[in-house]
Amino acid sequence: MDETPIASTTGTRGLSRQIAEFTVSLSLDRLPANVLSNAKLAVLDCLGVSVLAAGEEIGGKLLRYARNHLGPGSCTVWGSDLTLNPRDAALVNGTLAHGLDFDDRGHASTYTLAAALAAGEGCGASGARTLEAFIAGREAMMTLEPLFARRSSGIGPGARGWHSNGILGPIAAACAASKVLDLDVSRTLAAVGLATGSCGALTRDGGTMAKPFRVGHAASAGLTCAYLAREGFTSDETAIEARYGLLDAVGPLQEDILEALGRGLGSDFRLGREVKLKRFGSCTATHDGVEAMLRLVQEKGPLEPSEIDFIECDMHPYPLVRMQPERGFEGRFSMAYCLSLALLHGHLDPENFTDERARDPELRDLLGRVRHVPGSDSLVVRLKDGTTVTEPVRTPADLKGREAVLNKFNACVDRILPEAQRTAVPEIVDGLEESPSVAPLMDALRLRPAH
Repeated sequence: MDETPIASTTGTRGLSRQIAEFTVSLSLDRLPANVLSNAKLAVLDCLGVSVLAAGEEIGGKLLRYARNHLGPGSCTVWGSDLTLNPRDAALVNGTLAHGLDFDDRGHASTYTLAAALAAGEGCGASGARTLEAFIAGREAMMTLEPLFARRSSGIGPGARGWHSNGILGPIAAACAASKVLDLDVSRTLAAVGLATGSCGALTRDGGTMAKPFRVGHAASAGLTCAYLAREGFTSDETAIEARYGLLDAVGPLQEDILEALGRGLGSDFRLGREVKLKRFGSCTATHDGVEAMLRLVQEKGPLEPSEIDFIECDMHPYPLVRMQPERGFEGRFSMAYCLSLALLHGHLDPENFTDERARDPELRDLLGRVRHVPGSDSLVVRLKDGTTVTEPVRTPADLKGREAVLNKFNACVDRILPEAQRTAVPEIVDGLEESPSVAPLMDALRLRPAH
């Protein structure tokens, strides 16, 4: 068998070890201030959308499953009165974090935070150590993200049907958990190797509950790998980059993609840039069209569905997976659904994606008049009287700054967390590095049984 690492010709030699060494060495006191502040915004945003999901359809099904089949313990399921063992808490919280597709673009916070907080609550880790773990796991994922960065151009494993949540998520979660558990480089490397072979997720999952489940599975799998590594479990130390490893399995890969992997890890922090936080609870690829429709409705005034002949825009390959959604959940991955809702109501909120809304006759009729125009840079609404209304499609806007993120958090948890807890969570996150444990944060996210 040829054991020659593909790294010998691509510059990825030692990538697994590089990630493990970065994870072990990361320390809050050596991080730029904006990395820490952006990490806290990402944490607050992720917790808010997770709590919201706990009260939605996916949360109800997930919590029933957890009560009937998962193992009891002391780790909090965010936005519920349920406590589980760390591995199962990571599974449920990771799934909730991505349950409404309202988490940050790229989804790197979901499995990383779920694994870090479950491990931290399970072993009594400090807030500082848990924050370090979150940052380490998130940066580890982002250093591998070039594998999926060119999906929309038809390049890389993402264009062939693999999804980064389940491919990179276990590795990121393993790094986060290893940091919380204070594993050395050798054991962290073992956890990375174990997690690298624990992967799997399909683009076809979009618009189903399978997609957020892949995130929960990634969080739980990564945490499991770290626990096993702590006990001396071993794995291949070049599982990412060697022959028959991850890069081979998801290849072939362009040389420039391979050369980008690991570049700047530990020096050019991705959290040093603004986190891309969503304004809408739907697939990122729908947002540019939705924003164009909202601008059009605001500028031109309300349009009656009965007046519309057709709607045209580039709906991108991913939202075309669910062109005619039958369930509200599927609508998150349907540009046609999102555009129709935005036109009908002048907004697009998380609660818009229900089965009842999906069955609305007016919406169903409008869905049939939305057309895909590949490469178009405009949204076109043609009325039956021959009038054409056009709005340019632009890069979608992200939420920026603590006030915007706090407003989103409050909107998410307003009907779920009591006021005292709703106020406490942002304050605790702001000072998490000073907290001797994550217990106060978890207590603020836990519902009392009588609630």
